[in-house]
Amino acid sequence: MIPVIAIVGRQNVGKSSLFNRILGRRDAVVENIPGVTRDRNYRSCVWQGQPLYLVDTGGMVPSGAETLYRSINAQIDIAVDEAAVVLFVVEAGCGITDEDQQIARLLRKKAADRVLLIVNKSESPRMQYDIDAYRKLGLGKPWPVSALHGRGVADVLDKAVHRILERGVPDQPGTAFNPLTLRVAVVGRPNAGKSSLVNKLLHKNRMIVDDEPGTTRDAIDSEMVYKERRVLLIDTAGLRKKSHVTQDLEHYFNLRALQSIERCDVCVVVVDAVEGLGVQDMRIVSNALDLRKGVLLAWNKWDLVKKEHRTFDRLVVDTKHHCLELRPLPMVAISALTGQRVSSVLDHALAVKAHLTLRVPSAEFEENVFSWVRAHPHPAIPQNPIRFLGARQMNAAFPLFRFFTTNPGGVVSMYERFLANKIYETYGFEGCPLTLQFRGIKNRSGREA
Repeated sequence: MIPVIAIVGRQNVGKSSLFNRILGRRDAVVENIPGVTRDRNYRSCVWQGQPLYLVDTGGMVPSGAETLYRSINAQIDIAVDEAAVVLFVVEAGCGITDEDQQIARLLRKKAADRVLLIVNKSESPRMQYDIDAYRKLGLGKPWPVSALHGRGVADVLDKAVHRILERGVPDQPGTAFNPLTLRVAVVGRPNAGKSSLVNKLLHKNRMIVDDEPGTTRDAIDSEMVYKERRVLLIDTAGLRKKSHVTQDLEHYFNLRALQSIERCDVCVVVVDAVEGLGVQDMRIVSNALDLRKGVLLAWNKWDLVKKEHRTFDRLVVDTKHHCLELRPLPMVAISALTGQRVSSVLDHALAVKAHLTLRVPSAEFEENVFSWVRAHPHPAIPQNPIRFLGARQMNAAFPLFRFFTTNPGGVVSMYERFLANKIYETYGFEGCPLTLQFRGIKNRSGREA
């Protein structure tokens, strides 16, 4: 129910720069080469008290024959159709190009009464003498703007909101601002099927899908409602090995994907079931767990796998046997192409989110710890033995347990893993990163005993 403002234009005219300037932060990748933005990138903002959705789009290529260009143009058409106001961006200083004229012709047919013509890169004072030349596009008054310096942006937004209010905004309070229940980052290697999975969950072609690896570049947010819960899906660029990243722009795409993990609740690692689990997949899992995020493994392209009875069960057992860090993680076999079991991804993600916030009773937990320690004591350290004196769960956004012991620095990693496994078995923190801390008891002098 929130009005949409779409930013469109040919390649490299500064659409993403204008998008970032309006938001007041760098949410879109900006680079001085054409074709960086491809998918629609939505962000919410407020101007003059009016909530808005701002949409950044890829550079339109009206005569593009390649499949990728046709997909980008289709994404732009969707943005224009749903927009209350369309900001058509052209570039100052180079005049009206053939592509500008073709795009203007399309916009006059589809949205002539909703278009504001933006002449970006109008930093130079002499542009005031050239600005009227852009009236030839037939889209009304040209608005000189400098996305780089912010000049004229406020005037454009004032005009856009004025047009929205003239048309009237549907009054449906409460539908747009319900708090998010779950933030899910969909990550994995290039061409694993991340965008296909997001499209299937959204029931629409929200992301551009192509056989060429690296089609998705920036992290793209999409909201949906699943079982009456508001869910944010974050589609990310494929994470490559550092040794395979050859360009500065690819490095930035990798960085944006890693930042998406930081702002999610649960990380869905999409694995190509045909190629199998790779070293890079394990690095992604390790990175997500280090950031204390819930993790779920989705084995995609399951429709292409030769299957027998209990094929997936054997795959899970073998994977967890060879990769101990994957033992507490839930796994699901899906096909983003056919839609097979894709909804189970969200079911598992919601379950992992619930596990992240699970709190166990303190007395019961401490009693269980003492019973585990009595049955399997810590390996003997004659000079400074380790005795467990207490344990409790701490308040944190992830499962954090603190154990009070003598000689806390002497606890061996093998025994720490034993305690973690016991916690997983007893309380079922499936998909969660367990953190165990060992602390000494302070004596009267304030020192740890």
